[in-house]
Amino acid sequence: MKIIEKLLTPNQYSRPCKKMAEKRALILHWVGVGGQRALSVWEYFEYGCIREKRYASAQYCIDLDGAAYRFIPDDEVAYHCGSSQNDPLSGNIYTDWARKVFDKYALDPQRNSPNNAAIGIEMCVIDNEGNFSPETLRSAVELTAELCGKYQIPLDRVGTHHMVVGWKDCPRLWTRFPHKFNEFKKEVQALLKR
Repeated sequence: MKIIEKLLTPNQYSRPCKKMAEKRALILHWVGVGGQRALSVWEYFEYGCIREKRYASAQYCIDLDGAAYRFIPDDEVAYHCGSSQNDPLSGNIYTDWARKVFDKYALDPQRNSPNNAAIGIEMCVIDNEGNFSPETLRSAVELTAELCGKYQIPLDRVGTHHMVVGWKDCPRLWTRFPHKFNEFKKEVQALLKR
């Protein structure tokens, strides 16, 4: 799969240049605005985060046409799945799933974060319901399979932002229809078996 390098400029809010401790999981997201393109997401991380003093980023973003952009190198931390808000089910900052997968990275939120051990993939959507274009989904499957293979990440450690924090509707489509996320993972599994 071809990945387009569009690295963010080092800065404290979106690319801190902090080395990732380890790679325990892949976390998938939606950009949250129907029709938004990957380069617009890059511009927000590059300029908007600094202007707003907001911590946000991801290593990858997949556009509506399926183009996959790398915003941050795989070995650097991105700010995509940290939290300070309690999960509504567990009452903890992170979900039971996240605490199992991330262990020490999710047990003491004051000193650590799953961001230190997770690669984040943002996906552009065609509408505000969170529907993906076929091209976006196809590239997401390919990129997820490639990263799982490269970093020996098992499929049960491929999750959504919602699975990490519990309160976030991200990606909206898969939060509302979890079976669609299971279908996505079956496609990833099929690629991994090749």
